[in-house]
Amino acid sequence: MNVFTEVYEKSIDLLKAPSFKDDWKTLEAGLKSLLQADGPDATKAGALSDLRTTLGKVSKGKGAASSLAADAILDASKEGSPSFQERAALLKTMSHFYLVQRKGNQSVWVVDNPKEFSKWSYDLMSGKSSAEVKGILQKTEEVFGVQNRKMMSDSLQLARKWSGDVLVKLGAADAKTQDVVRRWFHEDGATDAEVKATIATLLDGFKKITSVCNSTGVIFSDRPHLRTSGKYDNTYASVNAGDVMPVIYIFQVFLQTGRRNVFGQIPKLWLCALTVIHELSHKMVRTEDVRYDDDGLKPSPSFPRSDAIKNADSWSYCAADLVGALSKGTIQRVLV
Repeated sequence: MNVFTEVYEKSIDLLKAPSFKDDWKTLEAGLKSLLQADGPDATKAGALSDLRTTLGKVSKGKGAASSLAADAILDASKEGSPSFQERAALLKTMSHFYLVQRKGNQSVWVVDNPKEFSKWSYDLMSGKSSAEVKGILQKTEEVFGVQNRKMMSDSLQLARKWSGDVLVKLGAADAKTQDVVRRWFHEDGATDAEVKATIATLLDGFKKITSVCNSTGVIFSDRPHLRTSGKYDNTYASVNAGDVMPVIYIFQVFLQTGRRNVFGQIPKLWLCALTVIHELSHKMVRTEDVRYDDDGLKPSPSFPRSDAIKNADSWSYCAADLVGALSKGTIQRVLV
């Protein structure tokens, strides 16, 4: 499996017909109600808490890492019967799926896989023996943790505010807004008409970004096979066209002080909000990574408007600039 959508759809398929032991039928029904085709139903998120509570109880206070909790999942999955590994993987996946915030119609979810997972649960358990599956089930230390899950939610809320404010500014398109857009997307000498055309493009794109920020279910997720590949050690986050739902994959640099802080004292939460807008511009506007901030984002003959307007970092920094989130020092250092 490559993206969370595949994991999610596999889980829905497994829940179409009752397949767990009878004493798990209530939990099974709860998970089935939770996993809707268009995304998880926040009103049914209690099923996740019920699952974790059940695992906590059967482990007699020793936590979900205990052998007893793993045994409970195996028993519920009808250990030894055909496809028991898939059923165990479903329960394991759901035990690390969280509704972090619900505000109005918006819900923020996080998929927080165990650190030791190098693949999605379904791939890890496929074809494995009972003993091997039990070993996998006992891996419980999560890659993000409670505080980082909250930070992801907070960064989305800030990105939501930024994108809404950006819409207002782009809609008014006053002289100050034109100056900001000019410095991120145009070389010296650009006409007012050219700048206004860029503003129109940005306005259309930020309508889409704002729509996602306000959507009913944004999902932040680990992507275990990429996290452990070593190729994403300098990556903040990513999105993938294979996801139907709005999924943002988070990597370790997002959780730590990253290279963007070379360009000034950018508060961590602001940095994460900037990253969210960067990724949503990929998802909704099909921007690319033509240049990153440390490459220099000043429009020039080598980085013309035609490149800047499709560059994700140009979109995110322009947004942060429009809402006053960047210091003069940061602007000067990035615009080189």
